[in-house]
Amino acid sequence: MIQKICGNKSSGSKCFLTVAFKILLIVVAVELAEYLFTAFAGKDGSVNGLVLGILRGLIIGIGIFFLFIVKKPDVVKDEAIEEEAPAVAVDNEPIQIPNIDALTRTSNETGLTISILELMALADRYGHKLSIGMIKVDGLDALEKTAADDAMINMAGLMTESLRLPDRIGRFRDNIFMVLLPESDIEGAAIVAGRLRESLQQSNNAVSTGQVSVWIGMTEFQRGEDMQSLFDRVEAAADQSRNEDNGVCIKPA
Repeated sequence: MIQKICGNKSSGSKCFLTVAFKILLIVVAVELAEYLFTAFAGKDGSVNGLVLGILRGLIIGIGIFFLFIVKKPDVVKDEAIEEEAPAVAVDNEPIQIPNIDALTRTSNETGLTISILELMALADRYGHKLSIGMIKVDGLDALEKTAADDAMINMAGLMTESLRLPDRIGRFRDNIFMVLLPESDIEGAAIVAGRLRESLQQSNNAVSTGQVSVWIGMTEFQRGEDMQSLFDRVEAAADQSRNEDNGVCIKPA
């Protein structure tokens, strides 16, 4: 209780003296009020006793209110800062955030699944266009862990920059990315696939240097189909892209 009155930053002994001093001030204020009231009102037995009792209670109540209830602005500010302080990484380990991949800071499998279910519901009900893409990365196993992680982070950043603002990207598996393209038909998905491929090949990264290979498959959602059939089709497109000259396969429904 005493620490709450003084604030967390005050030491125990200093805090105790502060509280004792404030209580002493309350007592002095009560005595002074009684003296002044008696001096000006005189001594009229029962009436003065009743008024003095009420006055004493009011002064003590006000003193307790300011001493024990009202918080200092700096104390309130410190508590607010503590409550709003973000999570801090421990021992340089990535902070785990729900629905976010700790390595690439894009959506993880759970986040992607939630997003695609939402987009499918909108597309199915209102007839909106929706396409999705799968990007498979080969060759990561041949790299050291640090180099493989750097490659995934770099590719995630390059592909994110190549997408429109409404589009979404995430790490679906250890070596698989997925992109969600709301309001895009199969032709629009083909354009995005070419842009992703171009961005990865022209930048100085593991793809352009030949350390890893990237295969891109795209397909369009059809009203009435379930998520599993959509995933199966886009994965088949990504696998078929290995046989394409440009490493891209656009698979209509």
